[in-house]
Amino acid sequence: MNNGQQQQQQYPQQQQQQQPIRMQDQSSQQQGSNQMGMPSSSSSSQQQQESSNSSPGPALIDETSRWKKCDATNQSIYDFQIESLNGTFTDLSAYRGQVLLIVNVATFCAYTQQYTDFNPMLQQNSANGFKILAFPCNQFYLQEPAENHEIMNGLTYVRPGNGWKPHNDLHIFGKVEVNGENNHPLYEFLKESCPQTVDRIGKRSELMYDVIGKNDITWNFEKFLIDRQGRPRVRFHPTAWSHGQVIEPHMQELLAEQA
Repeated sequence: MNNGQQQQQQYPQQQQQQQPIRMQDQSSQQQGSNQMGMPSSSSSSQQQQESSNSSPGPALIDETSRWKKCDATNQSIYDFQIESLNGTFTDLSAYRGQVLLIVNVATFCAYTQQYTDFNPMLQQNSANGFKILAFPCNQFYLQEPAENHEIMNGLTYVRPGNGWKPHNDLHIFGKVEVNGENNHPLYEFLKESCPQTVDRIGKRSELMYDVIGKNDITWNFEKFLIDRQGRPRVRFHPTAWSHGQVIEPHMQELLAEQA
């Protein structure tokens, strides 16, 4: 399949003209349904954390239980094609036999400091066939406004900054949309394959896309662990990190599997 056409960046003036969000009906809201970003009775602690968080997105805390195993599937990510930062296209079949961590990123996000954990993780595991694929996205509070050719300078000099450079096996691709009507087919597949990790996906005012879905990517730095057959195996909320310790045992399990 050749579904890798890069989606155009959305700008604030375009977003003001978007169609209204499709929300659930009033009766399901009264019941506290686990749909479309509305709260359920089990999400009170998440709401408290969000209300005390002054910056956009989920609070900067470690939530080690916010991960879910993906459903079994016969499809793989090898069917998809992705645009690079320089405009060329890569078939994800080039990563056949590797264990991958797929993550949507944004330079001006508080979670961007997770980049500083990526390099050590790769230094320890890349020889065993581990790689990280990063996909910049501007759909969460417009935190990745740069053009593709500007993204690396932002990472080097702004966040993480201080001359930061990616490990050779950290591959940063061109910008994509991960949610909404124009989400990239890769992310549509990942979301269909892996259940949501939280009851509420976030604040509507911070989500720069339509239409909202209950299984949407929740924020920047959500992650999917992919096995050596190209199948998504585990989905991680951005807060399920702890400098990579939450992902480590799942990654080691997949690295031990045969290609």
